[in-house]
Amino acid sequence: MESKDHGLDNTLSPGHRGVKLTIVAVGRGMDPAIAHLTKDYLGRLQRMVPAELVEVADERRLPGQSGRKAEGMAREAKRITGKLPDGAMVVPLDSQGSALSSLALSQRLGKLMEQGVREIAFIIGGPDGLDPPLLLNRPWTFSLGPMTYPHMLVRVLLLEQLYRGMSILKGLPYHR
Repeated sequence: MESKDHGLDNTLSPGHRGVKLTIVAVGRGMDPAIAHLTKDYLGRLQRMVPAELVEVADERRLPGQSGRKAEGMAREAKRITGKLPDGAMVVPLDSQGSALSSLALSQRLGKLMEQGVREIAFIIGGPDGLDPPLLLNRPWTFSLGPMTYPHMLVRVLLLEQLYRGMSILKGLPYHR
């Protein structure tokens, strides 16, 4: 049976070829410098595996409407859920999740691919984080560490780490 590589560099082991990485992120309209880095790392990652960034609108609140935070997060959660690929393993990003080294992340990705996971959808919340129900019953909640980052910058950090992880799996010199 012939497989199409769609122009991808499929030098990963056969168990790694079929994975697709999707990032569903709250918020639109990035600073040009962040948008440039996001596009750069997404493009690098796409040369290794199918990958996409899907944006959903955030909930804007006027000053003094902090009591509506939960309502806004619930509306964002509905938008996120509507964009999640069918059958994907969903991995929320949350400060309470497991923080991994770059090497450990690559090993986790490799193991998931070897187990036959075909698509992994990472979800990034807005300024208020993710609605708590999005964090429930997930086999893996990922953290970029205990620090708080601007949510738009989290996209760049995640994309870079996914690119680094795939580079490690391929034995490329990017990760030294």
